Amino acid sequence: MKNINNLIPIILVLLFKIDVFGQSLEYQGAKIRILNKDTTEKSFYLLPLSQTLEINNTIIVIHRCVKLNSKERQDDIALISHKSFFDNKLKNNFFGWIFKSSHYMNSPHNSSLDIRLHSCLEEDPIFLKKSED
Repeated sequence: MKNINNLIPIILVLLFKIDVFGQSLEYQGAKIRILNKDTTEKSFYLLPLSQTLEINNTIIVIHRCVKLNSKERQDDIALISHKSFFDNKLKNNFFGWIFKSSHYMNSPHNSSLDIRLHSCLEEDPIFLKKSED
């Protein structure tokens, strides 16, 4: 399974360059949904590219957000880095693509948070913001 996860970013980069799926559009930020598994609180955050969100001993950064458009389907994909700490020691480290349409195909593992891509943002949000929905 780890070999497949390592190949996914390479395959996606090739697909973006070859443009097999039709048009791919680069966006300026991402809206992510974070569910706290302990409290069941659901929060949405608007993140500009390369800005850091620190929540529950977790650091999240969105590096790229791309919208794929084709005749068959449309999907939002984000390149994310995720680090979670326990007792000031790195517990989980993730760098990869997450998909709006397939939440659990390739997602960061976090014992207290469920992180999902809600959408890519066309306009740059400039600052990190907590959103209502």
